[in-house]
Amino acid sequence: MKYLIHKYFLHPHSGGLTRFLGFLLLLCPLAGCTGTQSTAQGPQAVPVKLQQLQTSSLQDTSEFVGSLQSVKQVQLVSQINGRITAVPVTYGQFVRTGTTILQLEPDQTAPQLATAIAQANAAQMALKTAQANLSASIAQRGTIVAEMKLNQANYERAKVLFQEGAASALQLDQQTASLGVSKAQLAAQDETIQANRAAVRQAQANLKAAQAQIANAQVPFSFKQVTAPINGVVGNINVKVGDYVNTGETFTTITENAFFDLLISVPTNYSNQLQPGVAVELLDPKTNEKLSQGSIFFVSPVVNNDAQSILTRARFPNTSGKLRNGQYVKARVIWSRRPGILVPVTAVAPLSGQNFVFVAQNSPCKQGDPNPSGQIVCQRLVELGAVQGQSYQVIQGLKPGDNIAVSGIINLRNGVPIKPES
Repeated sequence: MKYLIHKYFLHPHSGGLTRFLGFLLLLCPLAGCTGTQSTAQGPQAVPVKLQQLQTSSLQDTSEFVGSLQSVKQVQLVSQINGRITAVPVTYGQFVRTGTTILQLEPDQTAPQLATAIAQANAAQMALKTAQANLSASIAQRGTIVAEMKLNQANYERAKVLFQEGAASALQLDQQTASLGVSKAQLAAQDETIQANRAAVRQAQANLKAAQAQIANAQVPFSFKQVTAPINGVVGNINVKVGDYVNTGETFTTITENAFFDLLISVPTNYSNQLQPGVAVELLDPKTNEKLSQGSIFFVSPVVNNDAQSILTRARFPNTSGKLRNGQYVKARVIWSRRPGILVPVTAVAPLSGQNFVFVAQNSPCKQGDPNPSGQIVCQRLVELGAVQGQSYQVIQGLKPGDNIAVSGIINLRNGVPIKPES
């Protein structure tokens, strides 16, 4: 084939050169010899999500960890010895004041109460008898006093008559004797009255003792049901129906779960900012989920010299119902708030120890560059502060109203066109 082409097309006297050039022109369309494209195609627009920056609240915070403590918790104990007949509540159940937690069959029985009541009735009758005797003795004394006054008058008259010679000595002696008898009777009656008063006091004491016996006998029946003294959540119940419990034995707890406290040891370098009312956010240490919002209400006046810290106590409402006594939590103390800008961590591109953000704009990134046909992103150096949630605090480099790329930043570079996504 090579020989034929050389002979036919390239022989010096055959006019083959002209025919060879024509042959090449015929082959070019078949071989795709179209040359270079007349117009160069520009870079494709990168799809990104944009976020417009707005003024936010920047926080100066510190984080601590600890365990929640219930504001109020009571231990339920049995006031009597007895056997459990019913446990009408379960662990973790919310109960209100007065709810029955435990029912008991006491050791003391009804006959003991009946005996105490009978003794009290007898003491009551004895008191009434003693009081009647006292009243009678007081009345009898009145009769004796009246008789003594009469004898006193007769004696005085006999004495005058004897002095005048109108009465004999015998008559005077008789009146003197009668007066002496009356005085002796009055003295004896006074002793009887005192004895009767003592008897009344003793009867009163006996009745009081008998009534105390009734009260003691009634105690087991009063404490057959152990009830909740506060609203709260029932703790672990370590007894069951059929178990025997002794007086003073603790069998469960009730925890008021409306509020919880957290003890926080704050370093002394925050002492100037530390005061009641400082806001505290309660966070889940695993997910960083906000559990509650509270504030410091107690600041210890004493510094822990070993740790150089100040003990504080913050209180949190359990509005979500997610807080539990003893729960391990993270507390974020918010020392101050100020207006500023937050930028999502996903929008920051670190490079050589510096941080950059891609800002969307319709003008060229550098002065003198041609105007873009659409929206582009420009790499902007930013100075960042502390992390706040899922964002950085911006110290400088951005302003409210800037539109920044928050996705796909790995595909971006200075001046690349973008296609904003909704």
